[in-house]
Amino acid sequence: LRAGSRPLADSARTMLLGVGGRMRVPSTVDGLSVLTASERKVVELAAAGVTNRAIADHLFVTLRTVEVHLTRAYRKLGISSRAELADVLAS
Repeated sequence: LRAGSRPLADSARTMLLGVGGRMRVPSTVDGLSVLTASERKVVELAAAGVTNRAIADHLFVTLRTVEVHLTRAYRKLGISSRAELADVLAS
């Protein structure tokens, strides 16, 4: 889906489910809807320029939790850096 080929993604999903596999992300990927509520909060703060330490303090979680949420969000959104978050949030 990230590459823009819905027919190929649908075919791959059908084959995967046909052999008993499971999808980690819904096949109807629509921007930030693939993120959990916690991941979304962390992503929004990070995109606003808040540091990981400040995000952790603000949300009352550990620094490691913030890092894990960002890592998972990057993977789900198909990005690789904090700089790309603003573009994802804008779209």
